[in-house]
Amino acid sequence: MATTTVITDENLATAFPADLAAVPAEGNALEAVRQDLFRTLHAHYAAYLSAPEDFTQIPRLNTDPAIARLEQTWLDWEDAQVDLDRLPRTAEEFPDWFRALSANHVQPEFCRYLAEDATIAELALFFLAEELVDSRFDDLVALAQLGSSGAMKLVIGENYWDEMGQGSLDRMHTVLFEHSARYMRERLAEHGYDADEVICAEIFENASLTLMYGIHRHLIPRSVGALGLMEHSAPPRFTAMVAGCTRLGVPEDVITYQRIHVHVDEDHGAEWLDNVLTPLVETSPALLREICLGILTRERVANAYYQRVWQQMKALR
Repeated sequence: MATTTVITDENLATAFPADLAAVPAEGNALEAVRQDLFRTLHAHYAAYLSAPEDFTQIPRLNTDPAIARLEQTWLDWEDAQVDLDRLPRTAEEFPDWFRALSANHVQPEFCRYLAEDATIAELALFFLAEELVDSRFDDLVALAQLGSSGAMKLVIGENYWDEMGQGSLDRMHTVLFEHSARYMRERLAEHGYDADEVICAEIFENASLTLMYGIHRHLIPRSVGALGLMEHSAPPRFTAMVAGCTRLGVPEDVITYQRIHVHVDEDHGAEWLDNVLTPLVETSPALLREICLGILTRERVANAYYQRVWQQMKALR
């Protein structure tokens, strides 16, 4: 598949500056360039995970040098953002380190806003911003189990089975999500907004990170780390969405997807820590480091994403 944006040294340097804090928050080229690059990368991954009937459009992995260059530049840049002093020194420290990090990765003010203050248009915007990740989460879980064995494979398999609605088509999480998404698109349209325009660089960046980790097998430690953090820290946001939707009279069938994840993700998060992450980090210091880099990078990308989407939500008022 041809890339939709020309990837050059100039736009890579603009998108991934050595000192992000020194870049002005408004009126600069960084946002536009990053959005174009991450949209291009996400389109590449989406094409790679296309349905079987679209097989002629599926790109071969690692054959586009421009995409490979973008990926490596981004990976190197993200690694440079990590404060290495935050990494746990030993596998024994990891469980407590992970629990503490996850507990701090719940965006309490954002969740309070969702639950108590957000309008229906704002909730709809956030829900649709989540679509690029949530509509692919079953694929990410499926990719994560490749090569695993024993209790680890069972835990990831149980997670996937839950994504499949435990065998019920009507309860498949992607089916439930799309049902909710249709309702939210209608609410956004009623307020004069096009759901396709609810985009920013951070939405594509957030989705592309987990796809890059999942698709490239050498990044599997980072994938399981990022997915573990997502599962472990998600329940408060789903709880807030349920509260906000209930407050605004959203039909119960539209909230089913969020309500299920309040408890399912809580269980998955604990099992993922005990049976996937902890056994893996005990294998070697190198694996401990890679998993933790995936966790900390997911934390940074997600925090930037939630902050930017919250700004977009409040701009609807």
